[in-house]
Amino acid sequence: MELPAAKSPAVAATAAQAAPDRIHLASLKLPSWLVALVASAVYLTGGPTLILVNNQLLKNQGFPYPIALSAGGVIFTAVFSQLAIRLRLVGDRPIDRPGFFVGNALPIAVLSALTLALGNAAYVHLTVATCQILKTLTPALTLAVLYVLQVEIPSGREAACVVLITCGTAVATTGGGLALVPLGVTLQILANLAEAIRIVLSQRLVLNMSLLQVGYHVAPTQAACLLLAAATLELRDPTDRAAAAASIWAHSTSFFVACTLGYALQGATMLVVRYFGSVAVKLLGQARNAALVLSEVSRGNQKASAQQLLGYSISLGAFCSYVWLRQRPKIAAERAKTA
Repeated sequence: MELPAAKSPAVAATAAQAAPDRIHLASLKLPSWLVALVASAVYLTGGPTLILVNNQLLKNQGFPYPIALSAGGVIFTAVFSQLAIRLRLVGDRPIDRPGFFVGNALPIAVLSALTLALGNAAYVHLTVATCQILKTLTPALTLAVLYVLQVEIPSGREAACVVLITCGTAVATTGGGLALVPLGVTLQILANLAEAIRIVLSQRLVLNMSLLQVGYHVAPTQAACLLLAAATLELRDPTDRAAAAASIWAHSTSFFVACTLGYALQGATMLVVRYFGSVAVKLLGQARNAALVLSEVSRGNQKASAQQLLGYSISLGAFCSYVWLRQRPKIAAERAKTA
């Protein structure tokens, strides 16, 4: 059975630290379901928009450095949260606990850099399509990490939904022969695992702290690790560094938009993790793709094979079931309060 959030040891031990975030939401008189809905909408729309902006910068504006580009939104988050807390613009305060940095901020930061570095390395050995298919394993890996780290104990029904979503997406996206180079597959699986551990650790953190506190403690180290990875893998040559600086200067508006979107997406992601769990974040993108394909097919704008229709239908149906299973206890609790 799934453990209620209130009974989680990590949450119970630091419940007082989450109070500032609850006070902010309460002062705005926003119901939790509305916050969750808006966060999900920003996550679903912001992700593709950021991909388009980043793609423009990477391919058309002379900045072919994806790890360095990914650091932009994290740097924006770090600067904003540091200023907000240090200048006392909000009620949140830094967490002053021995070992907090080593046990929380540093692992998340290192795993973020590993995810990007390993993922980029996998693209050298595999096709984009193969990498995307292998990424469908990430929700299942996230579910396993949740259980191993005891952050949350998923129910059997939730686990079955995740397996169905993963299988459905794999069925829909698999076509023709796949060039499975062993080294490339290993790199992509390791990237998936690093991402799964990162998002689970983020869930544990965001349940105990406000979003600004998470950004205050994690984002600076995360940005430093990403910049170190970029300097090691992408910007080793002075010519590359000069070209990157020139591109940033020449297209400063586009970079500012990308950084702002990255910041908004990070905040939305943490809110989705808080309200729906870390697995849901990994599933939302797959469900969005399935819904878009089925919608376009139903309107006659796109053709799809029977295999694709079957796979996407399974994936979308299982996702709806997963969300319902996650929210059913909360809905019951809300009804009990108003009864």
